[in-house]
Amino acid sequence: MTLSKHEQDFADALALKLRLNREARFAEARLREEYGDFRHDIAAGCVADHQKAGTAGQGLTIEAVLQDMSLMGF
Repeated sequence: MTLSKHEQDFADALALKLRLNREARFAEARLREEYGDFRHDIAAGCVADHQKAGTAGQGLTIEAVLQDMSLMGF
């Protein structure tokens, strides 16, 4: 049984979404293990606040905030 073009596009999009979600969960777990839950929650809150306010630049990620915190001794 072959899929129509629409069904194949949907299947491809769903597979991509699942892969991206899996990678995001893996990255979050890695950052939590490397920096700790407390620091990760602070960084996530910082990013969320800036995104809500519209002041988040493209480089503002949880990983970037955690690296900056580490460089500053936090």
